[in-house]
Amino acid sequence: MKVVIVWTLGPLIAFGMAAVAGTAYEDRAQPTAPQLQQAHHSRDFAARRACEGKPFEWQGDVLVCYREQP
Repeated sequence: MKVVIVWTLGPLIAFGMAAVAGTAYEDRAQPTAPQLQQAHHSRDFAARRACEGKPFEWQGDVLVCYREQP
């Protein structure tokens, strides 16, 4: 009888914990406005460093560095 209880409750507890963990993850998956602003700032900072101060443009996730005009 104990074996039946363990084999029944074990998977139920595991599925319950997985459901709770999945729900908590969805709450943290959406970034907030300050997080988006900080990410955008760090992205532009990295672009300025990579392009060595030259003009740049983001095309989606691709960074394009332009040569300065004489």
